[in-house]
Amino acid sequence: MSSNSGSGGAEKKARKAGSDGNAKAEGIIVKHNPWLSRIPCLSPAMTLPNADPSLSTITDRIARMWRSDFSWSASFDPVFLSNLMKEGYLPTAHDVDGPIKYVLLPKLHEERCLLSFPDLNVNRASRKASPRFRISVDQRFDEVVERCIQQHGESWLHPPIVEGFKELFRMGGAGSVRMHSVECYEGGALVAGELGYSVGQCYCSLTGFSSAKSAGTVQLIALGVHLHSRGLKFWDFGMGMEYKHAMGAVDTERMDFLERLHATRDDTPIDISMQPTDCAPLLKPRHIPGTRVAIGGGGVRLVVAWKAG
Repeated sequence: MSSNSGSGGAEKKARKAGSDGNAKAEGIIVKHNPWLSRIPCLSPAMTLPNADPSLSTITDRIARMWRSDFSWSASFDPVFLSNLMKEGYLPTAHDVDGPIKYVLLPKLHEERCLLSFPDLNVNRASRKASPRFRISVDQRFDEVVERCIQQHGESWLHPPIVEGFKELFRMGGAGSVRMHSVECYEGGALVAGELGYSVGQCYCSLTGFSSAKSAGTVQLIALGVHLHSRGLKFWDFGMGMEYKHAMGAVDTERMDFLERLHATRDDTPIDISMQPTDCAPLLKPRHIPGTRVAIGGGGVRLVVAWKAG
């Protein structure tokens, strides 16, 4: 027997053992939390070659027929998390009863809040405040995680999903999925930031924090300009909220969101990492034909061309 066939057999056994262990965990969880039996259960086994049904097939059924946002899983494996992201789920976690303390609650919103970068609204207040701040990407991931938890409590950022995100970041991602942190500084201090991930050339925000006036808004707008300048195609904000709509994002039906995601999810990932950079130049309009962003304020919405620089 060749060494390749031997390693292939070992890998197949490892997959089966993992699948059996996950199925056992699912049984224990449902025994103590019967409400979970009423929503779809997703498993890493659905991502294996020739899986029937596959994660893609199950997701299509959920998207078309399931009139709710949530599914559940017993697995927090980082590669499985990346597979869920690629299918359009936004991973969250929830505490449950019984010996297993947490479950994954992947969220496939009935409406997803999306921003096309040419619609990004750079308001005058943020441009005025921007000289106070600097922004970076992928420089202080663990610290951003801790600051989000400090501000919001554990909420859905329970230990196993945090470890899954951190491992995915340490791995440099999986396939076309990458984990990201965004950092915003004032006078050298970290005053705002967020966790997110990219799928192909779509960026998705997960959660964030802010501890200084205007820092969160400037961070978001500067990030949007940066993502657009790097060539990403659209921004997935998850659930619609007023401040997201004010930035130019619109609520989009689930099937329309998935169509847009599927069109870019296999694109080559774009490196969006960035060392600390002044925010003011990012928010300053520049006349570059073919690149457009809305500059709003005072009831006037003037569309001009711009370039980060």
